[in-house]
Amino acid sequence: MIANIRFLEGENKKMELTALIMDNRSKKAKQFSLPVAPEYIASEFGYDKEDILFTIQSIEELPKLKVEGATLSDINKLAKELEFVYEEKVLTYIELGNTELSDLLNFEFLDCALYPEIHNDLQLGMYMVKENGFNLALFLKYLDYEKYGHDVRLEEGGSFTDRGYFLPKADRL
Repeated sequence: MIANIRFLEGENKKMELTALIMDNRSKKAKQFSLPVAPEYIASEFGYDKEDILFTIQSIEELPKLKVEGATLSDINKLAKELEFVYEEKVLTYIELGNTELSDLLNFEFLDCALYPEIHNDLQLGMYMVKENGFNLALFLKYLDYEKYGHDVRLEEGGSFTDRGYFLPKADRL
């Protein structure tokens, strides 16, 4: 497992989400910062709370996320859960095929890590050796960084993306 993790700058940067919500009667859509109260949505469309019927069209910051059939409660919960999650982690997780709202609601983003400087087994192997304090001079004679990185990636279940090495369950010792 990766130890001595160097975290990304902005790790605790607040992630703000905006939903595009459509009034089902007028077919007009407006953007709302999440979380948002149903009373506020109703008032923005000129209705009482009981009179509004709306559809969530998208979450602007997460364009690949499937929100068809999502409730306001679901997207408000997502906004609260992602509030202090680094945006690149969320985008990378979605990029790996996790496009359902339930995928994001059930994933532990605080346990994962993203290494933007790692894009292949060679880089992963080199990172592991350097960060874990091995005697690099000794290992250089024998070590195949790429093979080591490959084995580490398979063992940890990590994936390479355009943004870097994504580790779904990071060991933060």
